[in-house]
Amino acid sequence: MYTAEMATAFKAIVPPKNFGVVLLENEDFITIQIDPKELLAVPEEDLEAAVKYINDVKSTLENLGAIVMILREALEE
Repeated sequence: MYTAEMATAFKAIVPPKNFGVVLLENEDFITIQIDPKELLAVPEEDLEAAVKYINDVKSTLENLGAIVMILREALEE
């Protein structure tokens, strides 16, 4: 499912400083996994850029034919 074209396009999207996502491949879809601790560590002024980055990754992969799911695990208490 995850093609070389998708990998190239994903790597071309520049994430905000100290933020990133993990892509998990399944036969039928790709999951964008967000670490909740990393998201909480993003300064408030960079949150919009982090959300834009996630949306850009999702849109890019979908435009290349993938079915994409976004996953953010709950914080452990």
